[in-house]
Amino acid sequence: MLPIQPSIFKAYDIRGIVGKTLDAGIARQIGQAFGIAARAKGEKAVIIGRDGRLSGPELAAALAAGLRDAGADVVDLGVVVTPMVYFATHVLGAQSGIMVTGSHNPPDYNGFKMVLAGEAIYGDTIQQLYQAIDSGSVEATVSVPSGSYRRHDIKHAYLQRIVSDTRLARPMKIVVDCGNG
Repeated sequence: MLPIQPSIFKAYDIRGIVGKTLDAGIARQIGQAFGIAARAKGEKAVIIGRDGRLSGPELAAALAAGLRDAGADVVDLGVVVTPMVYFATHVLGAQSGIMVTGSHNPPDYNGFKMVLAGEAIYGDTIQQLYQAIDSGSVEATVSVPSGSYRRHDIKHAYLQRIVSDTRLARPMKIVVDCGNG
């Protein structure tokens, strides 16, 4: 396991280079710290999703284990786009969520975008997660019964929500260029 580096705790997310500043051990600690913070706000469950990066499955599994260590129930959406995690926090009865994503960064990066009790977290709140891990208070606090784990397919509900308020004035032919996605 890599030592925790304060440099991965950015202003709006947690992001590092897989194998150098971020690994499964760190992901598990982040899950524990976030799970404790979520439970302190009255949250029982945390939604997680991930992008298609090769490091995603291992980091998401470790994140889920950490969340469960902290007593949070985990609802795993699998491979999704970030807005699907945010959507799920509004419709699945859990207002906290974490997206495992490297976003626009090169393939060797990965990280976590988070919403805690209905609010995207940034700045001091992200630094508080680091402080909880660095001080050892996370390990001292993780002694509650493990949370549960389940998978959920949100894709149909997400697409239905998008098309529910879309009305075309005339028939159209649409081309999608996935480019860098």
